[in-house]
Amino acid sequence: MNKAFIVGAGVTLAGLLIAPTFVGNSVESQTRAAIEKIDDHPLYSASVLSYDKGWFSSTATIELSLEIDTLLAAQQIDPAEQDTPDKPVVIAKVNAFHGPVYFGDGVGIAKVKYNASVDGNMLREYVTWQENQPFYYNEGKVGLFNGLSYTDTIPALKALENDGDIEFVFSGFNGEASDEGGATRYIGSSKSVEISGAGFSLGMLNTTVDMTYHGDFMAAISGKLFESDAALTAEQIEFSDSTDTNVIIDTLRMITSTDIDEQANTADIYLEYAVDDIKGAAQEASDIAIGIAVNNLDIDFIEAYQEFSNASLMVPSEDLPEKLQVFIKDNLLQQLQTEPEINIKKLAMTLPEGSIKGTANSKLTGITSLPDTMEDVAYWVSHLLMDAQISADKAFVESMASGYMVAELAANPQTQGMTADELKSAAEQQVPMVLDSFVQQGLLKETEQGFETSFALKDGTATINGTEVPLPFAQ
Repeated sequence: MNKAFIVGAGVTLAGLLIAPTFVGNSVESQTRAAIEKIDDHPLYSASVLSYDKGWFSSTATIELSLEIDTLLAAQQIDPAEQDTPDKPVVIAKVNAFHGPVYFGDGVGIAKVKYNASVDGNMLREYVTWQENQPFYYNEGKVGLFNGLSYTDTIPALKALENDGDIEFVFSGFNGEASDEGGATRYIGSSKSVEISGAGFSLGMLNTTVDMTYHGDFMAAISGKLFESDAALTAEQIEFSDSTDTNVIIDTLRMITSTDIDEQANTADIYLEYAVDDIKGAAQEASDIAIGIAVNNLDIDFIEAYQEFSNASLMVPSEDLPEKLQVFIKDNLLQQLQTEPEINIKKLAMTLPEGSIKGTANSKLTGITSLPDTMEDVAYWVSHLLMDAQISADKAFVESMASGYMVAELAANPQTQGMTADELKSAAEQQVPMVLDSFVQQGLLKETEQGFETSFALKDGTATINGTEVPLPFAQ
């Protein structure tokens, strides 16, 4: 037999036998580092109860708890005087099989194959689920090039509390994550959630989450920002109560994204809420959307604020204003110098009477120092750039104006004896004159479809539809 082949085979076998030891050491160090990060958070306590490391596999038992008593004590509240549950404690068990060729729980090639479970037995006092099934189960692997893939499950749950006053039924949740070239994509879904009690019921059908993120577990638990895109969708939400209120929402979506500029050390964050259709006893609406972009966030400032926010949980409420002022003095200028923006990228709604849509952009510029007092409105206005546009169908504007006029008339002592129909009739008669007055003053522009208006602010000067308007507080 070829000696080179024998030597090569021997080296390969030695590598396959020795490599799991180094992988096992890495798994243990990363596990302990993650537990330390969690334990650093003032609200949580985490510890490794046991860690058994073998050549090809490791097993860890981890305790996690919520420090309610510590939080109450920091706020100078006696826990004995509060109607709070016992400190929630859960035990997680993790089994890891070391690569590059792992055995034990199947056979394959990866850096680590693992499974983690939380039995959640302490929670059975509050919710029930299938016996001999963990409250949470996660199984996956870390590829040779650190790509993560896994599946996770929460079983169907049912809770009955307060002697039957509130009932909670959850169909369960299933998720799956896969590696997509340096990013992790996670898709999960739940069929239904139902909450009902004395005089009300709330149901949610077919909820899904679809998220792609660039980052790792350590970055997440450290509160660091990383690029991500996520969408949470509920196909239908229905609420009813004993007053015959019944609201049905079809397709509710929440969309978020975070983009990182590493050279500038800034982040742009976008958040959007959208509803396809909502029906209720008082009003119907469709195509509802609001999308807000917060741009040029200084990453160091955001991370410093995250640390301050965590630490403030343990600060007595009477001391918090002073601590906040110190934080602002030490950190806010760094954020303002990046010229942050808050932009309404999308604003829309359709009622039976018509539609409305608009956008708005605002930006702080040229700030080199903080004002003597943060309440100095003129200072902020002098550094604020802003523009906004809004347009609406004529019937929509008339309907909104009529509703406002009805409220004004109802509050007027001279018209308090009028019926609802009389108030509505009086308001509808005044609306055309009011809107015409706004057009004559330049506050509104009439179009073929309805009305529109634009607002701009620059160098402390405001204009509406191109006409300058005074700002007394900016002088």
